[in-house]
Amino acid sequence: MTGDELRQAFLNFFQDREHKIIPGSSLVPRRDPTLLLTSAGMVQIKPYFLGLETPPSRRLASCQKCFRTTDIDSVGDSKHLTFFEMLGNFSVGDYFKKEAISWAWDFVTNYLKLPKERLWITIYHDDDEAFAYWRQIGVPVEKILRFGEKDNFWGPVGDSGPCGPCSEIHYDLGEEFGCGKSECKPNCECGRFSEIWNLVFTQYNQDQSGQRTPLPKPNIDTGMGLERTLAAIQGKSSPYETDLFSPLVDHICRLSGKEYGREENIDRAIRIVAEHSRGIAFLIAADVRPDNVGRGYVLRRLLRRASLFGRKLGLDNPFLNEMAEVTVSTMSHIYPELRVNRDLIKEVITAEEEKFQQTLPVGMAILELTFFRMREELLNYFPKFEASFEDAISQRRFRDLKRGVEAAVEDFQMDCRTWGHVLIVGGRDIVQEVLVEPMNADLENLKKLISDYRASTPYSFDALKRSLREEFLRFKGDVESRTRRLMGVEVFVLYDTYGFPPELTAEIAREKGLSIDWESFQAEMEKQRERARVSMRGTGSLKVKATVIRKQIRKRTDFVGYKVASSQSKVIELTVKEKPVETASQGDDIDVILEKTPFYGEMGGQVGDTGQISSQKGKVAIVNTIRTLSDLIVHQGKVIEGSISVGDEVEAKVDVPRRLDIARNHTATHLLQAALRQRLGSRVYQKGSLVEPERFRFDFSHIAPITEEELKEIQSQVNEWIRQDLKVKAKKLPYTQAIAEGTIALFEEKYGEEVRMLEIGKPAISKELCGGTHVSSTGEIGIFLITSESSIGTGLHRIEAVTGRKAESLIESRLTALQDLAKEVEGSLDEVPGKVKALISELEAERKRVLSLERELSRRIAEDLPGQAEQVSGVTVLVAKVPALTMPILREMGDILRDRLKSAIVVLATVYNDKPNFLAMVTPDLIARGFHAGDIINQVAKVTGGGGGGKAAMAQAGGKDAGKIDQALKLVKRVIASKIC
Repeated sequence: MTGDELRQAFLNFFQDREHKIIPGSSLVPRRDPTLLLTSAGMVQIKPYFLGLETPPSRRLASCQKCFRTTDIDSVGDSKHLTFFEMLGNFSVGDYFKKEAISWAWDFVTNYLKLPKERLWITIYHDDDEAFAYWRQIGVPVEKILRFGEKDNFWGPVGDSGPCGPCSEIHYDLGEEFGCGKSECKPNCECGRFSEIWNLVFTQYNQDQSGQRTPLPKPNIDTGMGLERTLAAIQGKSSPYETDLFSPLVDHICRLSGKEYGREENIDRAIRIVAEHSRGIAFLIAADVRPDNVGRGYVLRRLLRRASLFGRKLGLDNPFLNEMAEVTVSTMSHIYPELRVNRDLIKEVITAEEEKFQQTLPVGMAILELTFFRMREELLNYFPKFEASFEDAISQRRFRDLKRGVEAAVEDFQMDCRTWGHVLIVGGRDIVQEVLVEPMNADLENLKKLISDYRASTPYSFDALKRSLREEFLRFKGDVESRTRRLMGVEVFVLYDTYGFPPELTAEIAREKGLSIDWESFQAEMEKQRERARVSMRGTGSLKVKATVIRKQIRKRTDFVGYKVASSQSKVIELTVKEKPVETASQGDDIDVILEKTPFYGEMGGQVGDTGQISSQKGKVAIVNTIRTLSDLIVHQGKVIEGSISVGDEVEAKVDVPRRLDIARNHTATHLLQAALRQRLGSRVYQKGSLVEPERFRFDFSHIAPITEEELKEIQSQVNEWIRQDLKVKAKKLPYTQAIAEGTIALFEEKYGEEVRMLEIGKPAISKELCGGTHVSSTGEIGIFLITSESSIGTGLHRIEAVTGRKAESLIESRLTALQDLAKEVEGSLDEVPGKVKALISELEAERKRVLSLERELSRRIAEDLPGQAEQVSGVTVLVAKVPALTMPILREMGDILRDRLKSAIVVLATVYNDKPNFLAMVTPDLIARGFHAGDIINQVAKVTGGGGGGKAAMAQAGGKDAGKIDQALKLVKRVIASKIC
C-alpha cells in the first residue's frame, strides 16, 4: 500500500460509516489566534466541539496537513517530523469510546492487515471504560498498558480548548530496534515502539487558567499519523524509508553523491534536508514568508537548518529550490496549492538560501575568530598571572602585593575589553557583564585579605600565604569556568542572526573544549518565543464574545445587506461592557445582535459597516460591525437617545455613502487582481487585503520588482474596464463547480459546499469567491488611482489605491498644488516640469559650489589644528571647536586629523543651524587600549542636552543648547583621564 492508497483507504473506511469527508484546513489557522500553526487534525473541529459553529455532520473525517515546531531540533533521527499528514475521524456529540475503539481496531487489523501480535494499546491510568472496550474486541490484558497524564491525556491545542483522556495504538518494530531491556514496552525512549493512532476521548474544555469543565456532549477526536502508519504497513523502521520520502531522499543522494544507509551522520543530514524540504514548500504555499518572528521565524529556521546540513553533504551552492520541485511534483495532486505556488515557492527559497549563503561565512568567522580565539587568549593568560602572584607571595612583597594583583587584573580586564570591541554582535557588553564584572566581585575577598594584613598583620605568614593561595585559586577557577563556557546570548545570536542551530554551535564548541550555557540560551529563546506570541495575538475582529457563548446563541445572523441598506429587525442580544443586559440607556457603549441585519460584519479584509439602529424608544449610533467565529454579526455602538431593550422591534440603517465607497474599493480589488495577472502572469495571487471607505490595500505574490511602466499599464487597464461599465454579478453555486469554472479562491480560506462567486463582465474578466459588498457595474467606481507600491517581504508586494470620491479629491488636491507651483515658477501648467528641472539644476550647481568652499575651509582649518593637540597621561588628545560645517564635512576633517596625528583621540564640535554637533575619532592603537569614540561622544553631548553614539573608531552626536558647547568640550580631557586611571 502506498501513501496515496493509505490516505484514500482511511477516508473511504469512515465514509462507509456515515462520516462526511471534509477538506483539511490551512497550515495557518485563519480564525484561531491562539495557535501559531495548525498542529493537529482537530484544529478546524474545535469550534464544533465548543458549540461555536454547527458542523456539516456529527460524524466527520479528514486528512489534515500539520506542523509542529516543537520537533524541529529533533528532526534527524528516524522518527521525528515537523510537517506531517494527520488522518482523523471525529464525532461531534455522536458516538463515543465504544465505536471509536472498535472501528480503529477493525481498520488497523482487517483493512491494513497489521499483525495483531505487533500491536499494543495504552490508556489513561483510570480509564476502566476504555480498558473494557479493548478487552471486548479481543486485545489481551498484558497488551493494554496504563499511563498517566503525561502520556495519555491529550490537549488542549494552544493554551485552552477541548481535551480529554486518550488511548493509543502502538506498533512494535521488533526487538532489533529496541534497548534490549526486559521492561521495554510502549513509551520506552528506545524507539522500538511507534505510536500510529491516538484516540482522544474529548470530555472536557480547559480554560486559560487550567480549569477543566465537562463538555455538554463528549466528542471523539482521533489522529492517525500517515507517515508512521505507512512505515508499519510497508515493513520499514522509519517514515524516511517509505514512498512518501523516497523521491526526496533519492534526489538528495543524486545531488550530493552520497548513499543513504551507510553512515549515520550522513543519514541524519539526508533526513533533515528531506524532512525540512517538505515543510518549507508547504509553509510558503500557506503564505508564510521568512522573518525573525512568528511563523516566518519557523520557516527561516527550517531553510537555514536544511541549508547547513546540505553543506555537510557537500552541497555548497543553493539547492533547496530543487528539493522544493520534488515536493511539488510528488504531492501537488493532493495539495494543489503547491502547484499554484510552484514558482513562488522556488523563488522565495532561492532568495533566502542565497542570503544565508552570504551570511554563513560571517557567522563562522565570529565563532572561530572571535568567540573561540578570545577565550584561548584569556585562558593562556593565567599561567603568567599565576606565576606573578606566586612570586609576590614567595618574596613576601606584601606591600606591593595588592598593587601587583590589581595591575595584573587591569591587564586581564584590558584584554577582555579589547576583544569585546571587536565582537560583531555586541560582545563588548557581553564580555564586560560575564567576565569582567564577576571577576571584580571575585577579587574583593583577595583584596580584603591583603588589606587586613597590611592594617594589623593578624595572620602568621604561612596562614596568610595559604589563605591568599586558596582565594586566588578559587578566583582563577571561577574565571576559567566562565571562560570555558559559551554564553547563551552568544549561541542565541549565532542561531537567530546567522541561522546556526545550537547543536552545530555545541558540536564545534566541544571540539574546542568549551561547553554551552544552555540555561541562559533557553532564557533567550523564551524571550524570542514571547515576541512571537505577541506578534501572533489576534485582533478584535477575531474576538469571540464571551457573552454570546454564555447565552448559547447558535443561530447565525441572517445578513440581508446584499440587496438592501435598511431593514426591520428584532434585538435578540444586548451587552454592556461584555455583560448581558436586558436594557441599555443613553450614553451606554453597547454590542447589539439582531435577528437579521443589512450591516456587513468585518470579514475577508472588508471593514464593517456603520450606521444607526432605531426603535420607538431610542437610537443607537453604530460605529463598527464585526463577525464572530460562529457567524454572528455584532453591531458595536453607543446609545445616543432614549433606550433599547432585548425584544425591541427596530430599524437598522446602514450609512449608504460610506457603504458605496467601500463597495467601489472592493470591486476595484477584483479588477486590480485581474489586471495584475494579465500583466505580470497567472502566478499572481491575492495574499491579503484591507478594504476601507477612504482607500484599499492589496497584497499579492510576485517575486520580481514591479516597474513604473508596469504600474501605469495596470492602472490604465483597470480604468479601461471601469469605462466599459461591466456588469458585476454574484451567484451561489457548489464549490467544486466554481473551481471547475476557473474561479479564483484563496487556498488557505475555509469554504463551505456552497459558495458565493463574484463575476465581472461577459465574458468574465474576473471570477472570484467573495462574500463582500460590491457595486452593480464597474462604471460606478468612477476612477482608480494607485497611490503606492512596495515590497513587504520576499515574494510579496503591496499596492495601495483609491477610487471614486477619494480619487476625485486626490486629483483635485494634486491639481491645486500643481497650479500653485506654476504661479511660483511663473509659467503654465505644461511648463512646470521644465522650469522645476532648471531650478533643481541651478540649486545643485550652487550646492556643489558651497560644498567645495566648505571642503577648502575644512582643509585649511585641519592644517592648523594638529598644533593644538595635548598630552593626557601619554595619550594625544585634540579637542577643537570649528566654524559651522555640515556633518559630512566634519567627518572629512576628522579623517584628515586622525591620519596626520597617527595616534590620537580627536573630538570636534560645530554649531550648524543653531544646533551643536559633535564628532569623535579614535585611532586603532587606542581602541586596543579600551577607548571608544561612542562612549566619549555620548558623555560630551549630554552636557548640551543631546546624545549620540557610534563605533569605537568614529561616533557622532547632536545637542540642543549651543551655549554649552565650550563646557562640553572641557569635559573631554576628564573623560579620557578617568579612562586611563
